[in-house]
Amino acid sequence: MNDYRFTNINQEPTDEQLSQLMREVAEDAKERYEKAHAAFFAQIVQMAQAV
Repeated sequence: MNDYRFTNINQEPTDEQLSQLMREVAEDAKERYEKAHAAFFAQIVQMAQAV
């Protein structure tokens, strides 16, 4: 999403640009969630094995 600068107050983003940005943000959020979720449960398993 490098096509549009959100700091440009003279030009509104198009619906397509906003849609693309929302898709990219959703994909990034999903990837981050999955990594954090896996790391969290891996830590729980590791802690349970240490007991």
